[in-house]
Amino acid sequence: MKIRIFSKNNELSESVRNELEEKLVSNGYELSNKDDFDLAISVGGDGTFIKMIHECNFNSDKKYASVNTGNLGYMSTVDKDEINSFIEDLKTNSFIKEESKFLTIKITTNDEYNGTILKALNEITIRSTLLKTLYLSTFVNSNLLYNLSGDGVNICTSFGSTAYNMSLGGSIIDSSLGAIEVVPIAPINSVAHRNIASPFITSDKNKIIIKPINKENSISIIIDGKIIPIKDLISVEVTVNDSISILKNVDHNDIITMNNKIYK
Repeated sequence: MKIRIFSKNNELSESVRNELEEKLVSNGYELSNKDDFDLAISVGGDGTFIKMIHECNFNSDKKYASVNTGNLGYMSTVDKDEINSFIEDLKTNSFIKEESKFLTIKITTNDEYNGTILKALNEITIRSTLLKTLYLSTFVNSNLLYNLSGDGVNICTSFGSTAYNMSLGGSIIDSSLGAIEVVPIAPINSVAHRNIASPFITSDKNKIIIKPINKENSISIIIDGKIIPIKDLISVEVTVNDSISILKNVDHNDIITMNNKIYK
């Protein structure tokens, strides 16, 4: 098995990376810095893990794992002091593969980003670059769900429901459920504007389409934290078409993880 390691650029993560590399090699594993790897391992926090998935272009033929040296480590496979047991589990194939679906995003606009296809493990956020009120129409497939007046909208996967979505008051979705969640950001409710403030959860077999009601020349599309400025946006189409395989311990339990990492 060939393994590629992605590390956060800090002293602790580099130290853990060096330890991990030495022990992998001594146990007969081959390290790679190219795209011919079988397993990618991030050493860092959740941000490092997401960055690794993007650098690997969401390749569904690979497997992914994470050694946590960060604060929360919600996405981590093991903690930094569990490297020996992690390698033993690798040798005996004592892992389960959790299939995590991701978003595929198609942007239609009148600028250089027209036709761009992007991917997001957690979420896509649509906001005004000028921090002004946006007027957006939200569709499920070809059917209008609602018109929104507010700061914007956030769309996430089940996997990403514990990220920015949670901060917006969105629901945490069990990762075993195939779902997309749409959450308005700061919707306006006044005599002039009536907006639904509740999150909307639908099957990930559906397509979510966002269209500006008025001509908007300054919209930011934020993909897993990366900001893309868009001029003259026409539409954003969000679908779920594929998944990646994340290694989890055989005794992994999402409810216990949520209790330990979020609710405690």
